[in-house]
Amino acid sequence: MADIWIQGSFAFRCTAAECALIEEVANAGYALANDDAPDPPSAALLAAFPPDDANARWSGFREAFNDPEFPTIGADFIAETCPDDPSARIVCFASMDDFDAAAIAVVIQRCCPETLAKGPIGFEWAMTCSKPRIGEFGGGWCAIFADRIEIDATNEALSRALAGDGN
Repeated sequence: MADIWIQGSFAFRCTAAECALIEEVANAGYALANDDAPDPPSAALLAAFPPDDANARWSGFREAFNDPEFPTIGADFIAETCPDDPSARIVCFASMDDFDAAAIAVVIQRCCPETLAKGPIGFEWAMTCSKPRIGEFGGGWCAIFADRIEIDATNEALSRALAGDGN
């Protein structure tokens, strides 16, 4: 048996309102995953994650994640006021064992439209293993744009390169 860890850590600058929405998403996701009743969703959260079912306010939120029963951001979330601009926040996502790049990308894209209108946000992650198992080491990258998310793993890029596909 071997342990596999997906690790990542990155920070970016966003507005205070976007940061507050990310915090609401993080808190709601963990409450829903633990079968606790989250605070009622704000208008901003409902706009970012419109319900699929009018009778289920959290339906659009849950469906945005790979596992609707576990709608968490897949990392620790930390935010601080930006030292050179009190109206901005520095947001950090980090995890040493269960970094969920896809969930983080969806949250950023849905919660940070003003920031993404100024330019994309990107990050990388690493996958490590407690034993020297073939195929269990790697990583990937993600670029988040206002209109799309591009995400790729190193093993996929390596396979393409070995096949002679220059992309």
